[in-house]
Amino acid sequence: MGILISFLNLLLYIAIILLVAYIILWVIRDWFNVTIDANVMKFAKIVVALICLIAIVLWIAGVVGGGPTLPSFFRY
Repeated sequence: MGILISFLNLLLYIAIILLVAYIILWVIRDWFNVTIDANVMKFAKIVVALICLIAIVLWIAGVVGGGPTLPSFFRY
């Protein structure tokens, strides 16, 4: 049961990362009326993917039992 809860916690973190990235993109495009260069957009997607990959690696390290883990929203 603990692995399921930690996996759901991981999915929550990934959803938050993607939501924040989308909100930043939306604010830049719609509020400031700035067009984003394709190279900048590609670099931003790579950065978001790396942040998600770091979260996945931290989750795997926590499940295996070595190294740091993701901070948990659920305290027992």
